Amino acid sequence: MPEEMNIEVDEQDKVLGLRTRSDFYGGRLIHRASHLIIQNPIMEILLQKRARTKRWYPGLWEYTVSETVKDETYEEAMKRGVKEELGVSIPLNELFKYFTSDEGTDKAWRAVFLAVTSQREFPFDKREIEEMRWFSQDELKRNIAQNSSNYTPHLITGLERFFEI
Repeated sequence: MPEEMNIEVDEQDKVLGLRTRSDFYGGRLIHRASHLIIQNPIMEILLQKRARTKRWYPGLWEYTVSETVKDETYEEAMKRGVKEELGVSIPLNELFKYFTSDEGTDKAWRAVFLAVTSQREFPFDKREIEEMRWFSQDELKRNIAQNSSNYTPHLITGLERFFEI
């Protein structure tokens, strides 16, 4: 099976071409990623805890869905990811984009999407995700302030921006 190909971009998010997924290991090259925040009607946020077998950020809390962008748009990647990871199709709204550089690990332009649903539980692949859990916004802010090492750096950055909206 050929290795997955992902979009490489520059510091301004301009497409440079396609590279193998492993080319991005080590954080030398910049890729694109799409992330989803799912909220319910009482403003809780659903997060996933990454499986401990994942290469990037094993065992840390992360956006509900995160996808590396292949040869597609940010939105197409997110729609694909929601279908693959949660088995559903839900309306999405793009909120913002931001750049992160976690030297030696990961560099990416990231698009954050929001979906609101009353669905409480979603099926998930236990090889990819260890756990999914709803957090109140106050609980999440408190947990990140007290234990930031339990969360991916890009989730913390994205949530800081999300909470300002």
